[in-house]
Amino acid sequence: MRKGLIMGVVNITPDSFSDGGLYLSLPEALRHIDQLILDGADIIDLGAETTRPGARPVALEEEWARLQPVLDHLARGSYPALVSVDTYKPDVMRRLDDYPVAIINDVRGGADQETLERLALQNKIYLAMHMHGTPETMQQQALDGPTALSEISRFYRETRERLLRAGFKWENIWLDPGIGFGKSDQANLQLIRQAIGRAQDEPVVLGISRKSFLGRLLDLEIPETRDAPSKMLELAFLMAGVQAIRTHDVRRLKRIRDLLA
Repeated sequence: MRKGLIMGVVNITPDSFSDGGLYLSLPEALRHIDQLILDGADIIDLGAETTRPGARPVALEEEWARLQPVLDHLARGSYPALVSVDTYKPDVMRRLDDYPVAIINDVRGGADQETLERLALQNKIYLAMHMHGTPETMQQQALDGPTALSEISRFYRETRERLLRAGFKWENIWLDPGIGFGKSDQANLQLIRQAIGRAQDEPVVLGISRKSFLGRLLDLEIPETRDAPSKMLELAFLMAGVQAIRTHDVRRLKRIRDLLA
């Protein structure tokens, strides 16, 4: 699979940090998906549970009640983009068998071995992200730079070994350092540099779109005002050869990628 893929974010949630509630209803979610595809998204990433700092867990049935209507609609149509589901719950992952889902975006990277073996048999891509703690706790004791670099290197190594044992192909193991998920601002910058350095050798995914650390560094309180600095970093990711970039602003990133082709 080619690199530099664009993952368009669809938050089917009432409380995501930048667009909570905008796409909670089925008609709005489907309109957003159509627009992302028109804008050039290669992957549509559906998430029904926010992972913003301080967020509380969502019950399994509530998460599925948000996801299922969108998945049912996608299953009835033909879409040019791959479908990804952002979930850490194995029960949700197992309910996706009959849906056109190509990617499991596990924001905690910790699915059990039985579930992993099942996903591997289905030739799914497993995107494992590193999160320090939980959304409720991750910013209380954020990892500093050296600790984060060491922890993410260990996470990559152990996750890859576990997935290979489960039967995954190398190219179906995507890894995300989890920028902003329990890391200090210094650690976020160092992890970005580390990820860029590794991108040529392994499928690395990065998501920095509208992140709060950009707001703190650049005095940009409103998430939408962080799109321009997000794009400059995403340009660097494209040049480095990352596997995929998770973003809210697909149209402008597609324009930049087209100029690099």
